[in-house]
Formats: sequence, C-alpha cells, structure tokens
Amino acid sequence: MSGPPRRPAGTRPSHAGRDNAEFLLAMARYLDPAGRSLVERVYRDGATPTDLARLSKASPRTVQSRLNRQIERINSPEFRFVVAHLSVLPRNQRAAMRRFYLEGRGLRDTARLTGRTLHETRKLRLRLDAELAARMQQWSAVNPGAQKFKK
Repeated sequence: MSGPPRRPAGTRPSHAGRDNAEFLLAMARYLDPAGRSLVERVYRDGATPTDLARLSKASPRTVQSRLNRQIERINSPEFRFVVAHLSVLPRNQRAAMRRFYLEGRGLRDTARLTGRTLHETRKLRLRLDAELAARMQQWSAVNPGAQKFKK
C-alpha cells in the first residue's frame, strides 16, 4: 500500500479555508525566515508536516508543533497589533518589537541582534509589554465597533 493520496503541489490543506490560508501567507512575511518558510511550504506549496519531516529528518510531531507555534503567533493579538501599527511605533522600538512579537525571539537573541545588553533588553521588554498593553487598550477604546482580535 502506498498510503493516502498526496495533495498536488500548490493546493492548500483541507483544514484551512482559502481566506485563512491567504491570511496566514500574508502574515508569514513578518515571521523569522525559518517560520516563514514553514508556513509557506505548507500553505502555499501544499507540503504536509510528514513531507517536511522526511526532508528535515525530524519527527512529524516536531514539524507540526513548529507549525502550530507559528500559527498561534500570527493569531496572537500582540502580533496583529504590532503588524497593524509597526509604521507608527517609535523608531527606536521597532526593531525590538519586530524581534519580540513578530519573530518570537528571546531576550538574548534580541539583545545580540539589536546591540543592547541583556539587562537593557530585559528592561525594554518589560516597558514594551506595558506600552503594548496600554496601546491595545487605547486602540480598543477609540475603535469600539472595530473587529476584536481573535485568538
């Protein structure tokens, strides 16, 4: 037996509607290169986690978990808010916000990539978390009829 039939290249997974797949692909451009590649290979190229696991010599569960984390990040209110407001955020905060909220990087990695010390980066993350929560609350108050972020 050869197993279940494979999807033709260029088709999308059946569990994701066309609009959802297009949204995920559009938002994937804000992810780190590895996350972007994973989302694109599944939702644009039609690869399955099993196919990708064979290529990367990882288990299908590992690949599926990575994909789920990328989708959860894209669907997070923080991700969506930062994407929607990145151009109007203070210039000195954009790089760190991109690393923390869009690419999902940790403190050490963000410190290294932004040229800050770990202590400075930790303080910045705490300040950004507080500012982001305040901005999201302020935006919600100003736009009461606007669609709420969905998780």
